[in-house]
Amino acid sequence: MNRISDPRKNSNKKKIKNNSLDFQKMLMPRIDTRAYAIKIPGLIRLAFALLVILAIIPLNIAIARYLNQYAFWIYSTLEIIGLIFVLFVIHRDRNASYVLAWSILILAIPVAGLSLYLLWGRRSRFKKDKIKINRIQKKFDQYTYRDPELIEKLIEEYPLAKVQANFLYNSGFPVYQNTNCEYFPLGEEKFVSMFSDLHAAKKFIFMEYFILADGILWQEVEDILIQKARDGVDVRLLFDDFGSIIKAPNDLIRKLRSNGVKVYNFNPVARYISKLYINFRNHQKACIIDGNIAYTGGTNIADEYANLYERFGHWKDTAIRLEGDAVWSLTSMFLTMWEFESGIQEQDYTKFMPDFNQNFVAHNAQPGYFIPYWDGPLNNPLNPAEDIYRSIINNAKDYLYICTPYFIVEESMILDICRVAKSGVDVRIMTPGIPDKWYAYVVTQSNYEKLMEAGVKVFQYAPGFIHAKTVISDDYHAITGCVNFDYRSFHLHFENSVYICGDPVIDEIYNDFMETFTISELLILEEWKQRALSRKAIETFMRIFSTLL
Repeated sequence: MNRISDPRKNSNKKKIKNNSLDFQKMLMPRIDTRAYAIKIPGLIRLAFALLVILAIIPLNIAIARYLNQYAFWIYSTLEIIGLIFVLFVIHRDRNASYVLAWSILILAIPVAGLSLYLLWGRRSRFKKDKIKINRIQKKFDQYTYRDPELIEKLIEEYPLAKVQANFLYNSGFPVYQNTNCEYFPLGEEKFVSMFSDLHAAKKFIFMEYFILADGILWQEVEDILIQKARDGVDVRLLFDDFGSIIKAPNDLIRKLRSNGVKVYNFNPVARYISKLYINFRNHQKACIIDGNIAYTGGTNIADEYANLYERFGHWKDTAIRLEGDAVWSLTSMFLTMWEFESGIQEQDYTKFMPDFNQNFVAHNAQPGYFIPYWDGPLNNPLNPAEDIYRSIINNAKDYLYICTPYFIVEESMILDICRVAKSGVDVRIMTPGIPDKWYAYVVTQSNYEKLMEAGVKVFQYAPGFIHAKTVISDDYHAITGCVNFDYRSFHLHFENSVYICGDPVIDEIYNDFMETFTISELLILEEWKQRALSRKAIETFMRIFSTLL
């Protein structure tokens, strides 16, 4: 494979290395290798959940042996039942990849396939949760104003953004101005800024992350949260149980609660073992401070995100810091998830609102527009996170750059991207050079050939793993946050991102893309086609079950 040649390549690599070293020096006294050990209690809980799933296999064998003499009639009956369920799946779900995967599984191994679908694949069991979360969200209607004049102003200034802005606005997400936005091209830069803001917190700190792992970063965060709670600051932490189950400290919840920090682990694995809610996770990432400052992006609270602990080469992630009116959407998102998990109802939400149009923001804020949004399985079959990506893709005129750690999408989205590339738009997709999950990497790479044949430039981040989730197009709008290009982010996880239009930070995002391209590997179609037939066969097989990975 050829790498693009650029004189800035070495200087960019040196910049990455220096940033990481500076952050490591700052936190060096905290290094403790014990922090990276797998947490046994979490591992036991996870193993128990997996054993329940795997128990279906011996059940399948036992039934076959016991009823062997009636095998023909039983198998025929199961196939008929399986066919009925396949028709049911087709009727209930319009996602072709999802339907195909479950259909093959149900028809190939009826007992195991049907059992897994009843426990894992159904959507109907979410009715009560959907009613609950809708009730919580309605409470925020009286605190959130979708300004029709502001959306009209955005469209007047940026008419090419009309489709995207109107879509998000009409989906229930307000447009904001009076907001400053800072972009961080590396996770370590984000954490330096975030620590400073956490130390300065006066009223409250809300943190929500998918992965919380013991280590240098967490030890620093833990100290700050405990100290702030002792100072009378309202400190709350929400982390995903499955994402953190073998990484978080064993006594995390007990220790934090005993020191005044309010904490919940979202969707505990053991609680819903009978329903197998394991699939539906909280992948959202946000840190909100006093209602006026918020951080979001791809970074979790784990040392690899700041290159304090090397995993898969250099780990590149990105984040943004919002200050001003737009923070309220992220605050309300957190409070919705907090009440949904904890069951604790707030009496007054006004105390968490930002100082709208505060003088220092009004005088210093850039002229951009911001629409924070979030999505989750309770929205199905509506998926604003996927739809806004599709909208930007299909309306690109000059260029379209996509950065994602996983590119596991439906054929229709691939065809959309190919069509845009064939129309003359400069389309580039950035993925990792070193994968964190081999199966996701295989499926991601299975799409490369078709994309490159259409003229899409595919880059792999040569220094290591890239975890950023960012889309930028045509100089006037971009999206950054935690939404991957895969089925899980679009349909199974709670996610959040920010749509940015007309803000100077877009130039910084563009420049980061361009610098990252210079240290990445540009794949060549002719060379890529020469990969082994066995590799192509694995790619084809894995693509069939991509929605279940």
